Amino acid sequence: MQQHQHGPNCGCAEYMFNEDADDLYGQIEIDKVDCLNETAQNVKQIIRPEIEKTKKNHFVQSDLDSEIIVIIPFNETVRIRQINVVSLNEESAPNLMKAYINISNVDFGLIETPCVEQFVLSPNLDGQFGNAVKVSKFENVNNLILYIKSTVNDPIRISYIGVKGIRTFQSKQLANTIYELNPLAKQVDPDKVVFDSVC
Repeated sequence: MQQHQHGPNCGCAEYMFNEDADDLYGQIEIDKVDCLNETAQNVKQIIRPEIEKTKKNHFVQSDLDSEIIVIIPFNETVRIRQINVVSLNEESAPNLMKAYINISNVDFGLIETPCVEQFVLSPNLDGQFGNAVKVSKFENVNNLILYIKSTVNDPIRISYIGVKGIRTFQSKQLANTIYELNPLAKQVDPDKVVFDSVC
């Protein structure tokens, strides 16, 4: 199958973007957003409302090489439908992103484990090409972890990250309580798990 960037017009049923999806900026715990391997503590400045996605006054730059990990916690459980990554310029644009959800104690060892979904990124300088996710994989999200890198450019520079989706109005505490009452709800047969791409 030919690879392409999934979106509202791509025709792939599992990636059909929900037009009712909202900007989830208000559900992000900005003070707890973190980034591994950035040169300066700018990651909180690039997580902004969607209407500010083209601003280039702040950016995250990778430090020792061309990869970063961005950790985005939410103040309630959400359903993610789109992840938008905007590069500062073409010369420092990343071209690969792996998404993980609901993981604590994150470090670079994470990238050795299977991701939820992998994306090929374009420079997306104007923010018009958000990455639609496979909706069944991102239904009950408490935190989103993005491994972003380039196989060509070093360092990478990113000026905006945005997330669109649907609120559940369910607190993370309530979600955890439900799991404790019914632990079988989260058990998955590993032989039945299929990942969309090699992570």
